[in-house]
Amino acid sequence: MFELQIVHGKAFFENELIDANLSIDNGKIVAIEEKRSISNAKETIDATNKIVIPGGIDVHTHILDLVYSYRDDFYTGTQSAASGGITTVLEMPLGIEGRTALESFEMQKEGMKKKCIVDYGLIGAAGHNTIDSIQELARRGVVGFKTFMINSPKEEAELKDLAAKNDYFLLKIFTEIAKTGLVSSVHAENDGIISYEIKKQIELGNKDFQAHTASRPAIAEDLACLQAMMLANHANVKLNLVHMSSRTAFDRIKKAKAIGWDVSCEVTPHHLLFTTEEAEKIGPWLKVNPPIRSQEHNDATWKALNDGTIDFIASDHSPYSHEEKDVKAKGGNYFECGSGTPTLETMLPAMLDAVNKNRLTLNRLVDAIATRPAKRFGLYPRKGAIQVGADADLVIIDMEKEYTLRNEDMYTKSKITVFDKWRLQGKVEQTVVRGKVVYDNGKFPVRKGYGEYVTPNRDYIS
Repeated sequence: MFELQIVHGKAFFENELIDANLSIDNGKIVAIEEKRSISNAKETIDATNKIVIPGGIDVHTHILDLVYSYRDDFYTGTQSAASGGITTVLEMPLGIEGRTALESFEMQKEGMKKKCIVDYGLIGAAGHNTIDSIQELARRGVVGFKTFMINSPKEEAELKDLAAKNDYFLLKIFTEIAKTGLVSSVHAENDGIISYEIKKQIELGNKDFQAHTASRPAIAEDLACLQAMMLANHANVKLNLVHMSSRTAFDRIKKAKAIGWDVSCEVTPHHLLFTTEEAEKIGPWLKVNPPIRSQEHNDATWKALNDGTIDFIASDHSPYSHEEKDVKAKGGNYFECGSGTPTLETMLPAMLDAVNKNRLTLNRLVDAIATRPAKRFGLYPRKGAIQVGADADLVIIDMEKEYTLRNEDMYTKSKITVFDKWRLQGKVEQTVVRGKVVYDNGKFPVRKGYGEYVTPNRDYIS
């Protein structure tokens, strides 16, 4: 008798939807049958008129429990993930005052073990002051590393262990990560350009939404992108460029891939679904780094997603309190508002709606949100696809269902979404992690701590 069967649905198997029953035992998919007979199972889910896709892997989250638990914690954050069809989160490193990178890593790992309801991996800190920790973090199972090419401002102390400081240290970081065989994720913006532009905007008395946009011009991303790719190629490290947004950067990435450089890149749903003019109307909750850009960059982003230049869609989930985003209380000064927005639970739903609007195919979406992330970060074939022997990480979706996203329905502590009042088509109804339903139409029928710590199989990193 199987533990769980999902029957009468259309399963995404080998890049197409097939009529199939999925049989699950001991947390694994044990049979994919294109017949309509139903075997005995302890639990059966009827997926009639639904599709079943592999669980999403979000390669870029900042839940930031421990220091910033008032924004989100590992329980509310992974509730958000589960409700949005994300079955594995890869959490970014957190710099904790008075703690080393290794101590911070262990504190994050222990906190996630107690609270997460989906599976989780940890990205290791790789800054100029944490180079000596890289090999040990790899031994402890990090799925990759994170580095900033901009220096962390004082108000973002959690980034203290991530700043490269300069190109010398960045090359040194890349060289050390290359020895591990893991992926080096890089926030690519040029610190010198941005520092000068922020200073200039403030001196001119500009402090509104567009001043923030102007202070982080596309050239700062383009230059840093090219520098990172050249240094990474020299060091022979696997490079992942995070939350990219610039037309020229995508062009450079495409060319680098064409000549065999080992580079991948990701995009956020907000950089796909907003232009700077639209974002300005929403205000501080769409103040992000890099900024939301103009229509020409947005058009290039969609093109890069559809032609595969962009590898992953990642949330860059970065919740803040309403006080931290209250620009009126800060005298209208956007430079004093935190940069980031919560998107874990809305990323897949927003992109399902885009599939229904023919902006991308379901194949490309599954590839970008499940298969490529699993392969790049060494989690495949355990995760990222519906196949016999894989973890039963699955999302059951009604692609016909229309509904409205609302702030008050969010599970993140900040109770906000930049997609508030958006009418979407394509709803996540149930999410399964290793054969257990973790989200069921507004309910979470698992205990805190159900999620498991995942580590990479370095032989499968691609």
